[in-house]
Amino acid sequence: MNNPFEGLMAFSDASKRWKLSDSTLRKAVSYGKLVEGIDCKKFGKQWIVTETAMIREYGEPKESN
Repeated sequence: MNNPFEGLMAFSDASKRWKLSDSTLRKAVSYGKLVEGIDCKKFGKQWIVTETAMIREYGEPKESN
């Protein structure tokens, strides 16, 4: 069975893996680089982003998990 949450991560986790700041990712949403509802979604105060979108926009992670 596929995990529906596989490939999803918090902005904080993504920023660590790609060595970016959280604000860089929030700005990417406001500028349309990451599309809310497709690439990312806000749940309460927490932003979630897909790994696919991160790789598309920023390349492979700078470090492995």
